[in-house]
Amino acid sequence: MKKFRIPAILMGICLSAATLAACSPREGEQPSGGTPCEVYPAEYAGVETLASAEDISTFTGDLSDNPVDSGICVSPYYTMKVNGEPVPVYAARSANGLHSFSYLDVKSGEADGSFSLNVEITPTSLSSVLEDAKPEVVVLPESTGVTAQIEGETVSASIDGYGSYSFAFNKSHLEPLTLMVKEYEEFSAPEGYTVRNIEPGDHALADTTFTDENTVYYFKAGQHKTDSISLPSNSVLYLERGAYVAVQPSEATNKLNAITNSGSENISIEGRGLVDFSACNGGSNGNKNGIVFNEVNGISLLGVTVVNSQTWTMCFNACETVHVKDIINFGYRTFADGIMLSDCKDGVVEDNFIRTGDDAFETKSTTSANNGKYTDNILFQNNAAWTDKAVAYGCIYESSKDTQNVTFLNNSVGFALGTWSTHLGCNVIQMGNNRQATMHDIKFIGTEIYTSYNQAICNIYIGGSGGQGEGWGKVNRIYFQDITAKRNYGLVLNLRSYTQDSTEIKNIYLDNVVSNGTLFTEELVSDSAYFKNSTQEGVFFSSSLYINTLSEE
Repeated sequence: MKKFRIPAILMGICLSAATLAACSPREGEQPSGGTPCEVYPAEYAGVETLASAEDISTFTGDLSDNPVDSGICVSPYYTMKVNGEPVPVYAARSANGLHSFSYLDVKSGEADGSFSLNVEITPTSLSSVLEDAKPEVVVLPESTGVTAQIEGETVSASIDGYGSYSFAFNKSHLEPLTLMVKEYEEFSAPEGYTVRNIEPGDHALADTTFTDENTVYYFKAGQHKTDSISLPSNSVLYLERGAYVAVQPSEATNKLNAITNSGSENISIEGRGLVDFSACNGGSNGNKNGIVFNEVNGISLLGVTVVNSQTWTMCFNACETVHVKDIINFGYRTFADGIMLSDCKDGVVEDNFIRTGDDAFETKSTTSANNGKYTDNILFQNNAAWTDKAVAYGCIYESSKDTQNVTFLNNSVGFALGTWSTHLGCNVIQMGNNRQATMHDIKFIGTEIYTSYNQAICNIYIGGSGGQGEGWGKVNRIYFQDITAKRNYGLVLNLRSYTQDSTEIKNIYLDNVVSNGTLFTEELVSDSAYFKNSTQEGVFFSSSLYINTLSEE
């Protein structure tokens, strides 16, 4: 079998000359104040337009748990121009209203790859963001250095780097707009691979149970209705810019994964298409699993947009060499966790944006005790999370086996809004279902938090699922370093356990953790506004808490 490196295929897709002309600078002009470049937006045909506040209410209401044809609409709140040319802006439901978004690929005209985008956002009459007496805008994460200005009815900003840029208004999580900017790359099949074009249409299950290896399954732009897409070893699923995969309900007795494989190797899902679960029922007994890969060696998920899953959205179970990059994910339903690696080894999750009604970026341990797999050497970096109900980043609850060497590096949190449980946080260790399990050598470094209402920005919780009841586990060598929270309405550190039995918390490090402008120090350990220890005698000792000591080592 021929192997290819993860990531295997260059991103992007050739567009028509008409589209290129519409997205490029006007002939004979350079973008004002910038370098020449071409902009390729993700654009979807036939997306609903909402013309009134009543339309918005109906759209979000229908999406609650009901099956509907589409989970996105044309943004009713904003239009946008980039370098003077209109680009499409869409919106998806969150647990707190619509979240607008746009996905752009940029092709630089400079030898060094530099570019500059002049972004002009115009709120519509349905938007409320300019109604404040003195409206404000911030671009998140603030560490990008991008600032925006409001001049009259226009919001403007200049962007010269790749990443996600979320425009938030008036210190509020309502009516945001996220712009994803990525480097344009031509499509190129791996050497020796055949390209099989899949035209838009309603696809029978037998037609998407793919078996040919060394093949790119290329879904063309337009709407595709599928039950389940099954991929073989040494294959690529490529979603062309404008491809819209509307996942359909499975038979009630046959709950299939939307995109899947088990026990194979070298598989990649790529492109700039969109996968929508809105046609499937919501609720705890939903009839459709998400994008799920089991025991695959070499699996990547790159560049696609995913909306409205009613269960764990992107799941990798007992896989090795995992790469997840440049994803936009919106989910509002309970159990719509974003990116989850369970008992995986050697994984990188980077440069993604997730807003979800459940946990956003996480590891778990859920697989069979007999497969010899456990979580080891996983990196989450440069991601952005907005959490309406649950956890932004962490090793979360299910701990059937050990978890070790997980690093969360230079990630950000826009708004962490959940207040319903004391296990919630932006950087979280949570375990409880296995007395023998350990979580150790977990690092949270450089998390940038704009606003958090969670119990704590750093939280270690040994208890039951969802913060309910008794649980067990051993935690050792957990590092929280260079973490800033601009607006934190909770604690800096929360420790919680329910029993002395098979429960232990040791060697917890907090270095340069700043909340509301205040550095967390040893003097603040006794302040209940910053630290809470709700553990039983013998579970945790104060001598195992190290504050601002790493720089001394």
